[in-house]
Amino acid sequence: MREYRFKRGFQATQDRLEEMLKKHFENFEKDGDFCVVRNFGAIEELRAKLDGKVLLVETKTKLVDDETALKTIKTYNRFLEELTGYTAKERQKMLRKEVELI
Repeated sequence: MREYRFKRGFQATQDRLEEMLKKHFENFEKDGDFCVVRNFGAIEELRAKLDGKVLLVETKTKLVDDETALKTIKTYNRFLEELTGYTAKERQKMLRKEVELI
């Protein structure tokens, strides 16, 4: 499960999470605390929930053609950037810092 922090000024609310899921993935369903997206491009299942000011996301992917994979990655990155405020490049930089600390 991946953890994503929110940039200052970006709200970590259930309403915003649901709004962004609808905007980027069109539909989702609730499963307890999790919001679940199924069968979107290369994503077989995406499970997301908020834990305080941290977004927890777990994904299962399936094999698809390169074009579909690229579209899926772009959509996922836009979703995370709009929700958390961090670009893919910034998230990668933070992940590298965390790995160095271990």
